[in-house]
Amino acid sequence: MPDRPRHSLNRQLYFLTFLHTVIDTYATLLPHLLPVLLARLAAGTAARYTLAGALISVYNFFSALNQIFFGWLEDRVRSIHFLTFGVASTAVCLSLLNAAPSIWVVFLLLIAGGTGVAAFHPLGTVQAASLAKKSQGFGVSIFLTGGNLGRAAGPLLIMLFLVRFGWSMLAWCMIPGLLLALLTPKVLELRYPTARSPEMSHTSSRPNKRSALRESIGPYFRSLLALYLIAVLRTLTMIGLENFLSLFLDERGYSNVARSAVLALFLLAGTVGIVIGGSLSHRISRRRMLLFSLIVSPPLLFLSLHSTGAVFLTLLFLGNVVLSASTSVNIVWAQQLLPERENIASSLMMGGAWGVGGVLSIPVGMLGDRFGLAHVLDCLTVLPLIGAALVVFLRGGTIGGGHEDERGKA
Repeated sequence: MPDRPRHSLNRQLYFLTFLHTVIDTYATLLPHLLPVLLARLAAGTAARYTLAGALISVYNFFSALNQIFFGWLEDRVRSIHFLTFGVASTAVCLSLLNAAPSIWVVFLLLIAGGTGVAAFHPLGTVQAASLAKKSQGFGVSIFLTGGNLGRAAGPLLIMLFLVRFGWSMLAWCMIPGLLLALLTPKVLELRYPTARSPEMSHTSSRPNKRSALRESIGPYFRSLLALYLIAVLRTLTMIGLENFLSLFLDERGYSNVARSAVLALFLLAGTVGIVIGGSLSHRISRRRMLLFSLIVSPPLLFLSLHSTGAVFLTLLFLGNVVLSASTSVNIVWAQQLLPERENIASSLMMGGAWGVGGVLSIPVGMLGDRFGLAHVLDCLTVLPLIGAALVVFLRGGTIGGGHEDERGKA
């Protein structure tokens, strides 16, 4: 199949990025709705944070950790409809949360919606890398930026809409997602960064080009494990703050809109960090970017939780900018270590990390009930320092932007 004109690839990348913005708008509604859902369906529950942690954990297991399964499946069953299903399922299920008659129905909706999120992200990340004009790192950073814009601004806009027109209107918010899901197969076509066409993937030469998964990972196991653990520690901090900060601010007397605004600022910082990280990855070694991100962000986030007013907002913003700057480093480094398993690499660094971080939300909630949420959030902010110690196990990455053969040095 001949390559499409560059303007066509750019159009697909922009559409895919916008699609990521929309799906992540729905995918991050839960933290904003948690205080409302708990007040309506679990009033009087003693272990409030434990129940919140259970909701977060179940959702993250199916939306994030489940990406490993979909990464494996999408490497074998190559279809654009994984993206179609992902957007549609997430839009419908998350928009119905406030209509759930019981907490158990909330769990079911989170499972179904989370499965849609998991189906979308591995394939979406690989498509972004393949459509990029400058480099894989640039494409992934643009794609991630779109998602983070949705995570930041989308739920805030929905909350403003609900405050103005009533909580019963949440179900109508599924319509944009459903319309975009219908457009997806008409706009996007499958591409892969290793220049394999869909037709070639089914020829008899494929077994010679694609080694067994164990053989692919084996020589680079230590670097992949270190990258994965770094991603887990970073995302545990992000997830903990993103999900429990809403409850923390609720205790401080913040209104629904004010809470959503603070979360939007926190997630917007993630977008800024990813953009900065993606642009600097062409100039600064990935190792240095990881170390800077993991060492500098903890004190900023810790101090933010002990501040108020403008100082609180400024430190919270800067902390997540720095922490998020190394996100694309993990993903692209892993993809280059496993060039024949791009979906698996993406799902490990994104879904695998977010899934484990989400599952650990249960003990985080339990510790919050026992010792106080403020103390637990303090502990979460220092976790990236452990990740910084793991950088010593990484090899390669002396030049950013994919200009060296990472596999040869891992």
